Amino acid sequence: MAYMRKPPIEMPEKGTYKWQLFSYWSDEYRQTRADHSAYIALNFAGALDVCRIKLQALMQHHRQHSADVSCGARHQRAIERLQNTLSGAAMAYESNFSGG
Repeated sequence: MAYMRKPPIEMPEKGTYKWQLFSYWSDEYRQTRADHSAYIALNFAGALDVCRIKLQALMQHHRQHSADVSCGARHQRAIERLQNTLSGAAMAYESNFSGG
């Protein structure tokens, strides 16, 4: 079976605008691949499930108390902080991969 040979990617001349674009997008590609690999590793290790369960438990606790007149504002602030944590960001990040 004959395989089609693809010509090698020619690197733009260093220091040119095309070189800057090539460098940017190749770095972006490498970073995305690394992020995806890290996500897969964390997912298989079960780390994401542990984080998700803990975050959901905390959110549920604070939602139950957020309607309380005496301490509701404090629980509402805690909910806002939780939504801005790395765990919240990780869950949003995870949904990008599983939703696609």
